[in-house]
Amino acid sequence: MAKSKARDKALRLLAVRDRTEAELRQRLRADDYSEAEVDDTLAWLRTIGYVDDERTAKLLVEHHNRFRPLGRKGMEFELRRKGVADSVIAEVSNSADDDYCMALALAEKRMQRLRDLTPEKQYQRLGAFLGRRGFSWDIIHRVLREVVSDSLDTNL
Repeated sequence: MAKSKARDKALRLLAVRDRTEAELRQRLRADDYSEAEVDDTLAWLRTIGYVDDERTAKLLVEHHNRFRPLGRKGMEFELRRKGVADSVIAEVSNSADDDYCMALALAEKRMQRLRDLTPEKQYQRLGAFLGRRGFSWDIIHRVLREVVSDSLDTNL
């Protein structure tokens, strides 16, 4: 009886969105299911194909790339937080070229809001914004040189 309740709970959670095995394990443990019930439920979900961390990670990366781009570091942090293995993270992460293109598009869009500020303020705010999104300093620096007005020092 408890086994079917754990399975029902897991299926309800998966009906909302794809979840990693670690997320499901955490949620089921929080609902006071025994370790044996949780293990049995997760094994059952794997055999029927409802839990697949690699698929879930790919979908999450695609979603973020389309709707809320994150840099490689930010995406890796998000995936680790969801319990995805490092080997899967390495496989599904964006390349440096993808990171640069996403950062450039974000910066150009954000510049529309910052156009009335001085170039120094634009530089600071864009850099901080891209940093919060998990882009590396190398990519941020390249994007800032391209997007921010040439009135800044050429030493950037």
